[in-house]
Amino acid sequence: MSGSMISRFRQSERGAAVVEFAVVLPLLLTFVFGIMEWGRIMSVSHALNNAARAGARIGCLPGANNTKVLDAIDQVLSASGLSAYTYELSPSDVSSAARDSSISVTVRIDYESIGLVVGYFPMFNGMQLTGSVVMRKEGFT
Repeated sequence: MSGSMISRFRQSERGAAVVEFAVVLPLLLTFVFGIMEWGRIMSVSHALNNAARAGARIGCLPGANNTKVLDAIDQVLSASGLSAYTYELSPSDVSSAARDSSISVTVRIDYESIGLVVGYFPMFNGMQLTGSVVMRKEGFT
């Protein structure tokens, strides 16, 4: 009789383990995917800032034009595997900027185009990541 009680006890423990696993698994997956997604967001954010800095650095040099700025931005972002971005330059034509004036470069990308598990975290939907840099236009007197 004691042998059958032990086997019933072990079977009920197996069932409890399955129930505990079923309760904990969604929380564990949310935590793991959240860490992965946050890491991806941080990585893309750094890439956007690097691209804006590269574009602003080119844009503030004498003889710069918008094509050179866009090429610098595209080179950095394509190395990071990003392509669906938008950019904004101020002034809109960097070649017309006067010496010592500010050159601003802003690069944006939508979360939906970079997310690893888009839709799993609805609070990120519609979010736009931005990198922005302002530098002074260089020149010779």
